[in-house]
Amino acid sequence: MSRTLAPVVVFAYNRPVHLQRTLDALAGCRLAADVRVVVFADGPRKPEAAAAVAEVRRVLEAEGGAGRFGAFEVHAAERNLGLANSIIGGVGRVIERDGRAIVLEDDLLVSEDFLAFMNDCLDFYADDPAVGAVSGFCPLQAMPPGFEGDVFLAMRNASQGWGTWKRVWEGVDWSASGKQRLDRNWAMRRAFNREGNDRYDRLRRQMAGKIDSWSVRFGLSLFLRGLGTVYPVVNRVGNTGYDGSGVHCGSGAPINERIAESDYSLQQVALDPAIQRAFHRTYSGSLRGRLAREALALWPALATRLGR
Repeated sequence: MSRTLAPVVVFAYNRPVHLQRTLDALAGCRLAADVRVVVFADGPRKPEAAAAVAEVRRVLEAEGGAGRFGAFEVHAAERNLGLANSIIGGVGRVIERDGRAIVLEDDLLVSEDFLAFMNDCLDFYADDPAVGAVSGFCPLQAMPPGFEGDVFLAMRNASQGWGTWKRVWEGVDWSASGKQRLDRNWAMRRAFNREGNDRYDRLRRQMAGKIDSWSVRFGLSLFLRGLGTVYPVVNRVGNTGYDGSGVHCGSGAPINERIAESDYSLQQVALDPAIQRAFHRTYSGSLRGRLAREALALWPALATRLGR
């Protein structure tokens, strides 16, 4: 085919069953036979993880000989890099070569039109000055009344089933020094939290070394550059990792577990306050948690005094 598809970058660690399901779903996509899949498999974090990591490598070895994708490339780390470092380094490596990438982790299931949708978005919004990323995930189970369209823009990035371009990735400040601007400016903190008041608190915990998130740092970079993420109205990405098996997801229920494919058309997008409010309700959590985070966003020094 004449069209050049974005490579799909998959990150795996110690969940062979989840990874197999992710690869099976990806192989079921239209265009799968033409896409290059690049897998970064992390090394064991602890000795007791070695057996599961070895099983993941066996899954990848078998997939390499299955011929289900246009190309299948594996980079297996000998030591544990952690998810954040793996994604920052792996995505950067692929984007440097290909100029764009689609990113999946090993607990995601995708719809059959996922690759078509993501590549169409990466083509359509490639030079859009308002767009920094695209995603196949939709966290909203229902759109605000009166909304028309198949895609929408949000200033909150997606961490599952997403893609971006070199023009965006190479401008990310992974030290997140821009947090200082938010610390000094209440209005900026409020804007950063407009689509979920967990965001500034996650950024604060990242800088305090209490979490290790690539996503909140990527999101900060997009926000400070005025770049949004394009989402679909119909969710195309499901998460199977809320079963206690993951290092980062924990247990519970996914935000939106219904995935489907659908006809779609792409158009220029702009922020919709109703969608921003819907995001805020979806991501801000319980009333108690919202109030605590609102206080921390109002007075950043309070977190230090409370030792949080």
